[in-house]
Amino acid sequence: MRLIFIRHGDPDYQKDNLTEKGKREVALLTERICKWQNITAFYTSPMGRAKATGAPALEKTGRTATVLPWLQEFHYKTKYPKNFFLKNLRNQETMCWDFLPEVYYDDKKYFDKDKWVYSRMMKGGNIKKHFSEVCSGIDSLLEQYGYCRNKKGFYDVKNPKHNPNFEPKYSGAEKGGIGGTGNEKYQLVSEKNLDEDCTLVFFCHLGIMFTVIAHLTGLSPMQLWQSFYVAPTSVTILNTEERIKGQAAFRVERMGDTNHLTNGGEPISSSGYFTDVFHE
Repeated sequence: MRLIFIRHGDPDYQKDNLTEKGKREVALLTERICKWQNITAFYTSPMGRAKATGAPALEKTGRTATVLPWLQEFHYKTKYPKNFFLKNLRNQETMCWDFLPEVYYDDKKYFDKDKWVYSRMMKGGNIKKHFSEVCSGIDSLLEQYGYCRNKKGFYDVKNPKHNPNFEPKYSGAEKGGIGGTGNEKYQLVSEKNLDEDCTLVFFCHLGIMFTVIAHLTGLSPMQLWQSFYVAPTSVTILNTEERIKGQAAFRVERMGDTNHLTNGGEPISSSGYFTDVFHE
């Protein structure tokens, strides 16, 4: 299974739409999407800027996108405590993914995939509830395609297919290869791509994208929110590694790819980034 997350174009947040620059970005993105083959389904956030990003490609390819309410931006707020150590922030509201470094690094719970929702700041905004809604949303969707999350945190595959990269050829590890598969080191064949039968595309937002990716890969979303950036119209791809038949784990193949902008001569937007992006 392959998941492709696309952040919306350069945003006009007040109108929940795209700026003129965002529309130029989307035009280049549309050319890129129209070249993709065998897309199983498209999904979109209910918010205007995400819909406007996907609309041109959907129209040109004759496809439609299913609106997923939980795919809206993860724009839930919390509040600094009354006795917060930074006096100027006491009792002030903030987005749950917008912390200053001295706040983020002050609580080690933020770095734990299970404990971060129980941190003092997250309790202030009932973030656990909203995070659970997103986790349930993506897991319910994946289950429709035969990928069921198990108690260990990865996914059981209902109808696994032959994978020449990892399907055992020998009876034991002593015969060579990784875990007894018979493969030589990591020299993999490309046949798996030919068998890939499920590719889902999501038009969404930076915050919710990182929330979903954290759940799929076993990370605290705080680590992604605070330490990673993806530009408007960037493409992020996750794929399942199915090394043991019937088991799947998601792994990031590509993050924040903006080749369509670079190739099209359109500058990369720094929207949502508190510094300048690198221009080539």
